[in-house]
Amino acid sequence: EFQRFFDINKSVFSLLQEFIDKYGKDSKMFLIVSGSSIGMMHKIFDHASPLYGRRSGQLYFQAFNFFALKDWFPTYSIDKLVEIYAIYGGTPKYLEDVESEDIMENIQRMLSKTSVLYNEPEILIKTEISDSHSYFNILKHISQGVSRSSEIASCSDLKTTSIDYYLNLLINDMDILKKETPVTEKKKSKKSIYLMKDNFFRFWFRYIYPNYSELEIGNTARIMEKINAELSTFISQPFEDIAQQFLIELNRSNKLPFVFGKIGRQWGKFKGEKGKNVYEIDIVALNENTKDILFCECKWKNKKTDVDVLKDLQKKSGFVDWYNKERKEYFAVISKSGFTNMAEKFAMQNGFLLFELDDFDKVT
Repeated sequence: EFQRFFDINKSVFSLLQEFIDKYGKDSKMFLIVSGSSIGMMHKIFDHASPLYGRRSGQLYFQAFNFFALKDWFPTYSIDKLVEIYAIYGGTPKYLEDVESEDIMENIQRMLSKTSVLYNEPEILIKTEISDSHSYFNILKHISQGVSRSSEIASCSDLKTTSIDYYLNLLINDMDILKKETPVTEKKKSKKSIYLMKDNFFRFWFRYIYPNYSELEIGNTARIMEKINAELSTFISQPFEDIAQQFLIELNRSNKLPFVFGKIGRQWGKFKGEKGKNVYEIDIVALNENTKDILFCECKWKNKKTDVDVLKDLQKKSGFVDWYNKERKEYFAVISKSGFTNMAEKFAMQNGFLLFELDDFDKVT
């Protein structure tokens, strides 16, 4: 935790600068500094710091992706791994808390006041931010599905003129949020939305933080009932992220009709009745050079996906304004519970790619 020298002794940075400038070229020392506070680590090496220009490289450690869990829990089925990843994400410390293939058993233990994860996000954020109330409010609302900056500001009782400051800190310094734009749009698009980047933080701010008072007095059973009732819906968004990772793995192995260079969510508006003229597509992958585009829907439900999902995806693809007269279109659906006979027949007739959880098991 190299950034802690800010609190212990700031002169360390100047002393290190002096040492590097004096002996660096002739020294055989290879010095590695590490820290978990992204914002503070950036600050140590920015233009105002004594160590500016002294680093020779950097490495940012990401959380594990979904497929790493296959090695971590080799006996668990894919659907159980999806549940675990949707709740715990890919941070090793959080995954160490998983003791059972039964996700509700794991959650029950997490809700105990003695659990190391019970107040983990609270401790982490308060360590980095002294005035954390507004940030907690923002994260709570985003975890509940509020995603546009104006809506986040309104729900959090903040001015729309100041919300960007909070959001940028949570993205760039804390690495808790991510900003997304429709995949066919430029990054500076006004259509941007904000989502939780870390699955465990999303779960914690959705179910633990808002229910602290009940958990403190032992009303765990009621919170467990709520989680159990909403679990399938809650997993749907992380499942889309997992599906993206799946398609990326297939892309690397040249197992798709084309090699894409960009992948993400897609949403927008089309001409029609106000309020009913919006569309969303879970995943769109594209190649700007060849004008190939793949439209994909993800279904995390305990019933087989029917033909209406495939037809609806075809319809929504027509709303996507991207090389309309030049592009070549492909379609895919990824389903937890497989497909009906009608869906499979339609897919065969219309060139759809259909994937089930068994296909995830084939990714190495």
